[in-house]
Amino acid sequence: MQVSDYVRLKNDTEELSAKNIFKGFDGILVSYITATDEWVVEFLDSYNFGEFAVAKAKAKDLEYTGPYTPELMDEFLEEINRPDFYTHTELKPPKFREYDRVIITKDKPEYEKYGVKKGMRGCIASTYAIRGQWNVLISIKPSYDEDIDIHEDDMELVNI
Repeated sequence: MQVSDYVRLKNDTEELSAKNIFKGFDGILVSYITATDEWVVEFLDSYNFGEFAVAKAKAKDLEYTGPYTPELMDEFLEEINRPDFYTHTELKPPKFREYDRVIITKDKPEYEKYGVKKGMRGCIASTYAIRGQWNVLISIKPSYDEDIDIHEDDMELVNI
């Protein structure tokens, strides 16, 4: 394995589980620590695309899944050289799951143009968020449903 290779975590560890990083999560190798046989890995959030956590993992706990795409190398190098890159040390647990019932808690122009307003109820229609936005199915009229992306901070779980 070498820097910028794609890997998958093949074993759960106590240290990584405490950071919400679990077996099966994918990552990109950032650097190797020879003295401890560990890699610094950018773990990608499976539940919130675009989010990541930087953490150390033992080489024995990682499985090589492929080389990094050469066309994206400049973007990768730019990302790991950002001043805040190493401050992302854990993943947030997902706020919602597919089929969760939610209520909209904020009025926003980007929602209102689809007829979605505060107080309306919907159902999470995806297994993951993209940069904190979940796909939600909301009944606008008796025979009309709207499929819209809503930020997780603009809705709450409804207990049934």
